[in-house]
Amino acid sequence: METISSLEMRIVDRNADALGVSTLLLMENAGRAVADVVEQILGGVRGRKIVVFTGSGGKAGDGLAAAKHLASRGALVEVYMLTPPERIEHEATRIQYEAIEKMDLSVRLRIVKDVADLPRSIEGDAVIDALLGIGVRGRVRTLFAKAIELINSFPGPRISIDVPSGIDPDTGQVLGIAVRATVTVTLHRAKPGLLKARDYVGELKVVSIGIPPEAEIYVGPGDIEYRYRPRPPKAWKGWAGRVLIIGGSKTFTGAPALAALAALRTGVDLVYVAAPQRCAEIVASFSPDIIAIKLPNHDNLHPEHLDVLKPLIERANAVLVGPGLGLEPETIEAIHRVLEIVKSLGKPVVVDADGLKALARRKDLMFERMIVTPHVKEFEILFETQLPEDLWGRIEVVKEMARRYRVTILLKGWIDIVSDGERYRLNKVHVPAMTVGGTGDTLSGIAVALLARGIEPIHAASMAAFINGLAGCIAYAQLGDHITASDLLRYIPEAMNRPYENFRKYLVYKRIAS
Repeated sequence: METISSLEMRIVDRNADALGVSTLLLMENAGRAVADVVEQILGGVRGRKIVVFTGSGGKAGDGLAAAKHLASRGALVEVYMLTPPERIEHEATRIQYEAIEKMDLSVRLRIVKDVADLPRSIEGDAVIDALLGIGVRGRVRTLFAKAIELINSFPGPRISIDVPSGIDPDTGQVLGIAVRATVTVTLHRAKPGLLKARDYVGELKVVSIGIPPEAEIYVGPGDIEYRYRPRPPKAWKGWAGRVLIIGGSKTFTGAPALAALAALRTGVDLVYVAAPQRCAEIVASFSPDIIAIKLPNHDNLHPEHLDVLKPLIERANAVLVGPGLGLEPETIEAIHRVLEIVKSLGKPVVVDADGLKALARRKDLMFERMIVTPHVKEFEILFETQLPEDLWGRIEVVKEMARRYRVTILLKGWIDIVSDGERYRLNKVHVPAMTVGGTGDTLSGIAVALLARGIEPIHAASMAAFINGLAGCIAYAQLGDHITASDLLRYIPEAMNRPYENFRKYLVYKRIAS
């Protein structure tokens, strides 16, 4: 059975909301689906008594929505809410509560402040568990534990929404005590823990709540909000990652600087740029925040520089190879030797620009912790294969190459395609004005920063495409076709700190697939 983790489910919910399918609508759909199951189990609900137990989160909102739908079908509904209304923080759940509060003729509402407010036994035809959902953490508390004991003592149908309360949705672990459901109505897709806790799940029913496929396929605000961790209060220098960028040459000095500044704006602690001496001096002049490492004696990257680079690679949390390196024969040899060290150490790495052309000659250097960021022509050179024009054909080719070479591919284009060979994501958050030179360097800088923060390559690549594109959309709203790559640097924090609001406000989001 196809499953979805609790983290992925929260991301999908948020992305659906950003696409215009609101959390409140999904909650209504969930409540209706649960009411349908209860009606099916009982053979009708008119005149039947249904008891609902709720907490305060999204699952509580689903339960309150189910109570509304059951009442509208003629059921006698009694709701026990174990959280004071003023402590409901989930916006959609608060709206559901306010509706239930006004339904004083059809729904009996009881606010449970302590164990004494719970009934001694449940009297009715069915009980709905809407206490604890996919956000449950730690051992179940006393009041909720008593309510779970009460639900488990009920001899009739016990219907849990999404996961039985007290079951870890990802591991199936019982968190002290859990509801033993006769039926679990899980939303959208089964959670992994449900397949490991069958004694508590009972009959498993998977119901659709109207989440559009695009909420899972396209990268969205939910990916940024839930996968990017802010620094904790006790963070130390280096907690957020050290990035090493190997780039630059006598001809190209701006590319590694753009990548470095993008990495810093993404939120790493330290960025080192290792470049030939003259280039490194110029890179340092861009900002005092960049730590420029001068590689001596040559105008381009050279194998003689390996003695300087190896300890830097060992110390870095993630490495970027390629921006502005050039394609001198000795540089290509040096790139190969750098990547040999990176692979032997298992360091997360992004290979971009000239690094891709060198990598095309040594495909054996690809490995699972590498992200490559080619545009179409670079892809065709790197993988020696043609890309079809149609989207779905391109996705299959990208997936196949990623699977064959055990690498994560971020194919840049009119729609970005990201795949690790098994999974894939798409990104269409960008504007045509981003064809200006240097936006690929900011993209690779964001990607390597996310790797340094410990984010898995496929997520680092897809999030980087979204962040870079959204920063471009914000810049475009201010400057139109006159944006430069440097303009994106200013808006990377804005894209990351308020991805939902900016996605809704600035996005040029056109229909591109048929």
